[in-house]
Amino acid sequence: MKRREEYRAKITNDSGLTRGRVPCPLLHEMQAKPGDYLTFRPADSGEVVVRLLRSGKKSGKAKSKGR
Repeated sequence: MKRREEYRAKITNDSGLTRGRVPCPLLHEMQAKPGDYLTFRPADSGEVVVRLLRSGKKSGKAKSKGR
């Protein structure tokens, strides 16, 4: 897969609430899964740092406790 350097999202007004969508190719590149969180933090340089936080849930595997 060719890696892109930049993604775009259109900002919309939804009944007075400003919204933007995260582009799907970016989520695939970050290997994001349902239940994960994206955090956006402004940096002092005027840019924004995006971080992917994995959910603690393991998909398809149950944790078993030994007795």
